[in-house]
Amino acid sequence: MKSLIKIVVLSLTLFSLNSPSIGQTDNLPDLGTVGGAAVTPADEYRTGATVVRNLRHAGLIVDDPLLTDYLNQLGYQLLAHHNYESANQFTFFLVNDRSINAFALPGGFIGINYGLFSKTESESELASVFAHEIAHVTQRHYARAYDVGSQSNLPVLAAIIAAIVLGSQGSEIGEAALATAAAASARSQINFTRHNEQEADRIGIQILSESGFDAQMMASFFDKMERESRLYGIDVPEFLRTHPVSISRIADARARAQHLPKKPVDDSLAYELMRQRIIALSSQDHKGTLKSYQQALKIEKGLKLVATQYGYVLTLIKLEQYKQADQQIDSLLKQHPHSIAFILAKAEVLAKSKKTAAAIKIYRRALNIYPGNESILLDYLELLIEQKNFKDAKVELDLLLKTQPKNPVFYKYMAQTKAALNQTAESHEALSEYYYQRGQFHQAVEQINIALKAVKNDFYTTARLEAKLRHIKEEIPTTTN
Repeated sequence: MKSLIKIVVLSLTLFSLNSPSIGQTDNLPDLGTVGGAAVTPADEYRTGATVVRNLRHAGLIVDDPLLTDYLNQLGYQLLAHHNYESANQFTFFLVNDRSINAFALPGGFIGINYGLFSKTESESELASVFAHEIAHVTQRHYARAYDVGSQSNLPVLAAIIAAIVLGSQGSEIGEAALATAAAASARSQINFTRHNEQEADRIGIQILSESGFDAQMMASFFDKMERESRLYGIDVPEFLRTHPVSISRIADARARAQHLPKKPVDDSLAYELMRQRIIALSSQDHKGTLKSYQQALKIEKGLKLVATQYGYVLTLIKLEQYKQADQQIDSLLKQHPHSIAFILAKAEVLAKSKKTAAAIKIYRRALNIYPGNESILLDYLELLIEQKNFKDAKVELDLLLKTQPKNPVFYKYMAQTKAALNQTAESHEALSEYYYQRGQFHQAVEQINIALKAVKNDFYTTARLEAKLRHIKEEIPTTTN
């Protein structure tokens, strides 16, 4: 089997929290191709977006609007204090993996494992990871070269990158994909030079300081990773084994930070809440987690106490102890009446307690304060559809989908709503978009074809669907014997 695309180099910002081993060269190829055609920002974005769809298809993307919003707010807080030129917007997302890892993709897509997030002890530590990855992207440390002639196939490149990420997570799908010679060759080149890492550390520390975070926390987090790597023994994770955090790197980061202004930095409530949200929702032992929270409630103070109480509420909900959860969330709302996280927890408790009217009232009031908020809309629409209130669901979805929401589930809700309202073609078109965003390209094509059959005497709709069909087919990797 030969790929239509000839991979010349695939050097990507994956697993880049760790510097490469001594002896690697500092040579990276120029951005471009053997044919001389440059890699455009549109190429980069398209490749990165396709990788994200492939990762979502593999179940590696955490589509939690509250967590996604926080990560993007943090990322853009850092970007606001970093001069860079890019035709693409950055996208920050959470990866469904408990290992300590983060990576960047072409086009400004930056993923962070929930395991890394939960291991941080301050917002500055988390920001240091993002700042480092942002620097890799803006300095264009990943270099790709491939044949963009008649045989070019960006979807194949994206599929290989996704396979490498999947393989790093121990996925059988990823390992199978990596069995090809092209993928194995690509994987062998996913290493940054010492110079790249030093530059990303230097720029990242500057971004941290200028964004109001504690620049010392980059060295602090590296030091924590280095100490933890000693505890793994023979089972040390692959990325720690092949790209160790060196003592010299920690020392360099600490020395750079010492020359920057020192100021006390308090963690935001959002950071504390989202960290506890990850811990509570990713727990495999909710009863054990509940006991831990009960103990923590006795000793925590300030924002950490508030966040601990929030994690306690989420765990109570998981255990269907709604009465106790309601009491706790009411206490939190008295302190922070406009917190979206607390408002949604209250509405969820009411909905699961069969107090549907009260829950809907809370959602509508929240949307008046935060119109178009995806976190609120996701829960609200789920309840409306569950109650078969498709008329109100359609009103909200028609407004939301004009803004291209981040979470593909909204398209699934639209498909359900349109089907219930006997709008067959629109239903299948929405379902096609849902599958497309999840990287299920063949199912997306099938749904578009069904929609085309349902359209009657509507030239505009037919032309639009056919254009979508062509676009989706272009995303499907093609191979030849």
